Amino acid sequence: MRNYLLSATLILSATAQEKAPPKILVGHLCATSPLGMAMVVNDRAALMIEPQFSHRPKNNAEVPSGTTAPDGSFLKTTFKHQEATITLTWGKCGPEGIMAVMTTDKPVELALRMQRGWPDFSAAWKSVPGGVDGYLVNGPDGYLPASVRTDPAPIRVDGNYAGEVNMIVQFDPNKPLRLAAGLGELPKFDRIAPSLEATGKRYEASRISATGDWGGFPQAIADTLNYSRTFSNFDKRRAHIVGRGWWIYEHTNHNPDMGPYFCWDAFFNGNLAVLEDPEGARETVRGVLAYQLPDGFVANYARWDVPQDKERNFCSMDRSQPPVGAMSVWKMHEHQPDLAFLAEVYPKLVHWNQWWPKARDGNRNGLLEWGSALGRYDLARLETGWDDTPHYDGTPMVGSQMAADAVDLNALWSMDNHYLAKIAAALGKTADATKFAAAHEAHNRRINERLWNEELGLYCSRAWQDQPGGRPAFLTRITPFNFYPMICGAPDKARGERMLQYFYKPEKFWGERMIPTVPYDDPEWSKQHYWKGHVWAPCNWLVWQGFKRYADAKHRAEFARRSVRLFMHHWHEGRQCYENYRSDIVKGGDHPNYTWGALLNLIAIEALCEVDGNFNPVPSKDSGITENLTLRNIPYGGKLYRIAARGGKITATPE
Repeated sequence: MRNYLLSATLILSATAQEKAPPKILVGHLCATSPLGMAMVVNDRAALMIEPQFSHRPKNNAEVPSGTTAPDGSFLKTTFKHQEATITLTWGKCGPEGIMAVMTTDKPVELALRMQRGWPDFSAAWKSVPGGVDGYLVNGPDGYLPASVRTDPAPIRVDGNYAGEVNMIVQFDPNKPLRLAAGLGELPKFDRIAPSLEATGKRYEASRISATGDWGGFPQAIADTLNYSRTFSNFDKRRAHIVGRGWWIYEHTNHNPDMGPYFCWDAFFNGNLAVLEDPEGARETVRGVLAYQLPDGFVANYARWDVPQDKERNFCSMDRSQPPVGAMSVWKMHEHQPDLAFLAEVYPKLVHWNQWWPKARDGNRNGLLEWGSALGRYDLARLETGWDDTPHYDGTPMVGSQMAADAVDLNALWSMDNHYLAKIAAALGKTADATKFAAAHEAHNRRINERLWNEELGLYCSRAWQDQPGGRPAFLTRITPFNFYPMICGAPDKARGERMLQYFYKPEKFWGERMIPTVPYDDPEWSKQHYWKGHVWAPCNWLVWQGFKRYADAKHRAEFARRSVRLFMHHWHEGRQCYENYRSDIVKGGDHPNYTWGALLNLIAIEALCEVDGNFNPVPSKDSGITENLTLRNIPYGGKLYRIAARGGKITATPE
């Protein structure tokens, strides 16, 4: 009897597994195919249909972000092919399919390629009336039958009984092309357009958005981040990468599985994505922390197979990047609380926090320095996150360290302790919370005792070797690094005011296109090269975290206003979210559509509302913002709010 029951249980279990619906992911999931209509099945098979458009740039980072619902229910983008402008609207259809409508303003032929995409996701296709049928290779379990149909039907299929084929379709401006694809029964063509229209309306009503004087700046955050969420068959994650640029094309041989996790970039992506896609935000943080080494070290980059490097590194084992993890995770929690996720990542964040004083305090004075285990200055400078900053120029390496206590790193590490204390308290770890709060206060004291430059009225990095007579040897190449101690609350009110008076000088940092990463009067500024004069959104956002503690309402409002104005000009111009922006002329800098540019718009959201201890929005009473704005569906504490600015007054009401 016992064996019979066991057998029956196993049979029922197997039957349940056989009937379990497949796990389906839908979206622009392939990192090398920004317009590919992709469906990934059970993390091991994929269907992808990619328009072969003539205006596709060599670098896919230049393909503007479309509108993308996080769940793949609605996606819309526009592209140029020959002389035609084509709009592609598509989305999920039932549990196992996708549907699409394509319109054109001029008659044109277009190839829709049944694309392989991921190296390990193979398929076989054959031509049939109205489209193609095929088999997706389903790992060790054989095949999954799939079908693709279009109306009008393809005029021909190039390739047959092949792993990749082109369906050639003829576009007519007077007749939209409709497409259905998937594993099971396909939708009727006449239901596709109404279904997508209804889905689009639902998404527009529920997404983060704004109307008013600053334009749709929250939508720009969502469109940029949602478009960046891709799937990797290497680690089975659907996470946000920084974009689809050279880091995939030149350094991974076009391998979409190796879209790298750049460390602080990934944490910032979590901050941005959580506003509309909390699952994607958490998965991105999990992704970067998955490759933490046993000693707590988190690499500058991981999941990046770089064939140009003779070592062919998977991760940068010699250097880390700025410790912004605890702050990012806590801010994610303020918007979309998840105690289970906090408990999951907390030990990893603590381990990283403890790695810094063990590995980056070469003179053992309690203050930290940037470094590289390879003992190279250029690699230690990469650890700062500011790849070519002149801030530390002339500083020698002593072993694995720069021989200078770093004003930026010490401020960020102190801040890291502050946010770890918050996370620990939320998890009920009272002793830990007390320990990290004490570490934060103690490190602020060290910063004040060792890094305050009374002559300049700023905190400065400090060389290990003092000047003759014991005078501090401060590094006086001023950059926004010097204002980072405001982030951790190190300065008192008097010191904070002195710092801001320096910041407000038009020849230093207070210009229309701010914040330049060297002052306007620095000899390097005119080069406008990377971290030598360009405006970088992560710099603005980090400085903002301290600026809002000390600045008056007028300057806070202007800081936010200039940040969002800088971003939105280029977004309106071509839906571009740049890696950085020139500060001398109205022009984008490097790599359009690099995710962290959207941090400029996050500043604007934070300028309107703070968050209280219960994760409720607290409208700024003295915001200095005089524009008329209405924000919709902004999450705080897991609930959605409408934020309105009218006549200098900010209100927050539940949706």
